[in-house]
Amino acid sequence: MPSPANRLLRHLPARAALVGVALVLAGCTSARAATGTTRTAHHVVASSSQPVASSSSTSTSSTSSTSSTTTTSTTGATTTTTTTAAPIATGNGKVTVLEIGDSLGIDLGWGMQWALQSDPNVTLIQDAKGDSGLANTGFYDWPAVLEAELKADHPKIVVVFLGANDVQSFYSGGQYVSFGSALWHQAYGSRVSQMMDEATAAGARVLWVGMPIMESPSFSANIATIDSIFSSEASSHAGVTYYSSWPLFATPSGQYNGGTTDVAGSVMPLRDPDGIHLNDGGEDLLGLSVVKELRQLYRLP
Repeated sequence: MPSPANRLLRHLPARAALVGVALVLAGCTSARAATGTTRTAHHVVASSSQPVASSSSTSTSSTSSTSSTTTTSTTGATTTTTTTAAPIATGNGKVTVLEIGDSLGIDLGWGMQWALQSDPNVTLIQDAKGDSGLANTGFYDWPAVLEAELKADHPKIVVVFLGANDVQSFYSGGQYVSFGSALWHQAYGSRVSQMMDEATAAGARVLWVGMPIMESPSFSANIATIDSIFSSEASSHAGVTYYSSWPLFATPSGQYNGGTTDVAGSVMPLRDPDGIHLNDGGEDLLGLSVVKELRQLYRLP
């Protein structure tokens, strides 16, 4: 992944106009340098009828004892669960934020990197992995990777943004688990829970960002199913907040919206042509929104 210094200039007028929209939506006051991004190629497994062989994942960590209250509100097909969180104890005033996920997680990482670039008190570790998820642990075992990263980096906050590759069946404990079945919900929810348990047991707070609405109605419906599991698990884990990205990329009536209108009345794109990933503007919008949520929840320095 290239450094910010190597990011290519592109879409200068469009990005400058979109930043104005994003700043209003995210409640930010700073302006972004109009730089583009050289990103790795995206690949998402939209669906698969073939199960993935993988070992079962069982949580062995206890959840954080931090008290929390939960409120829920429904927007379109998703539910946003917000957990009241106390300020982060920073000690020296510095906070390390670990951001993980799939290829859309890479997109979010770029947006967060920009949103935090002028903040010397926050260290952002971007460690999303393309093609990854929680269904195919044989390809990439996120619970094991997260456990190692928590021990190595000691983040105060973990931001998770994945799920686009998880619309598929898999094997759990030698048993075939069909996508969307009751058993699938249970097995997948267990893996989500394990991730939350690991992070909170290590003393970190978790902001679990739900996947956005997709252009394909059928794929979008499956993603909404996955998001509902994220929201449900977050509501039962102290120290975990579920943040819905759905409203940012949907029309008021709940339909897919691949762009937004800037202050000049021009339509600015937010998504890649595949109708799945975020383009530069979408990265910025989501990154700003997530950072705003982190500041509100944890009162970052």
